[in-house]
Amino acid sequence: MAKAQFTVWLDWLLSKKSQRDLPMSRSTFQRNTSWCWQVIPQAESTGEIHRWIMLDGTYYQDMCVLIAVTRDHVIDWQFCDREKTVAWEALLAKIPAPDIAIVDGQRGLLSAIKNIWPDTKIQRCYFHIQLTGTKYLTRRPVLEPNKTLRALYTSLTDVDSLDEATGWLTEFHAWYQQHQDFLKHRSYVATT
Repeated sequence: MAKAQFTVWLDWLLSKKSQRDLPMSRSTFQRNTSWCWQVIPQAESTGEIHRWIMLDGTYYQDMCVLIAVTRDHVIDWQFCDREKTVAWEALLAKIPAPDIAIVDGQRGLLSAIKNIWPDTKIQRCYFHIQLTGTKYLTRRPVLEPNKTLRALYTSLTDVDSLDEATGWLTEFHAWYQQHQDFLKHRSYVATT
């Protein structure tokens, strides 16, 4: 009975049907399948070694879900209270080390990669680079060095080859050299 209820619920969940389209009343469907929402899905480990894996955490109310994905599918996930090293290690230990991990730069994740996948190279996620840049520079920077840096980091998504990556790094290095004195400036809160 339970397997049949779960099958009906899963078929409905993965379809475009509304509960009105089912061959039973909505209340009967909800009563028979309410327990299905409590089932925590488990990922099947294939042991496949991926060239690259994207890792990120997302929050739902007071729960965090750590996710490992490729371009095509979710590899595995881990529920936790927040992103921290021990939670990331629990997830990474279930997955063969990839060549490259694409990450947001969160410290707990970086520490876990170093501990569990020491030979994996780390690449920062373009989206998170731009998010961090916007956090510090805003969407409309006023100072010229900030405008130039914003244009530079938003152009990262256009880099598609090693030659373009080398060109981007050369431009970034030139920006850094040109604005070294500016980068030494600090703002301090006056104390009374």
